[in-house]
Amino acid sequence: MLTKKEAREVLDVAILAGQIMLENGAETYRVEEAIDQICFSRGLFGVNSFTVPTGIFVSFTFLGEDFSYVRRIRVSAIDLHIISKVHTFFKEFVASQMSCEEALRELREIQNIPHFKPIFRYIAGGIAGGFFTLLFGGTTLEFFLAFVTSFLVVLTSHQISKRTKAFFLKSLGGGVINGVLVFLFTDLCSLLGYTVDPGVIIIGSIMPLVPGVAMTNAFRDAISGDFISGVSKLAEALGIAIAIALGVAVVLQARLFFAGGLL
Repeated sequence: MLTKKEAREVLDVAILAGQIMLENGAETYRVEEAIDQICFSRGLFGVNSFTVPTGIFVSFTFLGEDFSYVRRIRVSAIDLHIISKVHTFFKEFVASQMSCEEALRELREIQNIPHFKPIFRYIAGGIAGGFFTLLFGGTTLEFFLAFVTSFLVVLTSHQISKRTKAFFLKSLGGGVINGVLVFLFTDLCSLLGYTVDPGVIIIGSIMPLVPGVAMTNAFRDAISGDFISGVSKLAEALGIAIAIALGVAVVLQARLFFAGGLL
């Protein structure tokens, strides 16, 4: 029979595991599954967990006393490696007699796993944008221009995200930089006698900012019955898409204006 202190320790493990997963882009149903299984494995029954993208809510009754816990989630990123590590951890925790102290120590080690260095993320974004341009029918020159554009777009978005948590501003800034660079490169190529398609470069180089994982998680949560999380993630994904499109449209409108016409 667990004591009240031991019950709190088990819940600390469960909530920390859920927090790490949610902060790194896990689906809400997967977070709730981890919390429930960790608690059940140590004899905490009647646990009610409710997760949304910005918070974890857990309540249970133990020895006739009600307990409620709330954990606010303010950081959101996509790191499938960390999600996989936590998933492996809680499966091991459930199947063994691991102590809560050891479990918390292991979770904190997972939480402190260093992310990829920014330069690698910028290069990966550039490569992704370049190959998307090829996928959409671009030439070798357009691949190179899309690589440079995507590299700088991802760099700009990352710098903006370090100064504000507003995802709309980050995506808007990425869209503006994308449009400015593409039209700058297009004009430069024209002066040098090369012809490029700015539309293909814009589409390809903006792909690293497209919220594909958020959109997928939104539908997976909705299919699983978590409609609040599904709708909120879908709204976030649509907001990002609108911000990207708005950023490019502002540059396009400005270009047309200075060229002597209005859209």
